Amino acid sequence: MDEKKKGKLQILLIILMILLLVATFVLFFIGKYMLAFILFGVFMLILNFISSWKNLDNADYIYRKMLKSNQKW
Repeated sequence: MDEKKKGKLQILLIILMILLLVATFVLFFIGKYMLAFILFGVFMLILNFISSWKNLDNADYIYRKMLKSNQKW
């Protein structure tokens, strides 16, 4: 995935997460607890997806740096 698409996807996910979190708190204080719970679950799923995605990126980065440093010799 090229950097422009990756950047746009990150911005969209951040905006979506902020909107979900705000909607969750608004619904919670209005009294719609079940809907707030469902939206918070969606928020947590997106957060889990992002964290696992970044974990894979970091592991790949470390692997490539170690491989590159080992090939110097």
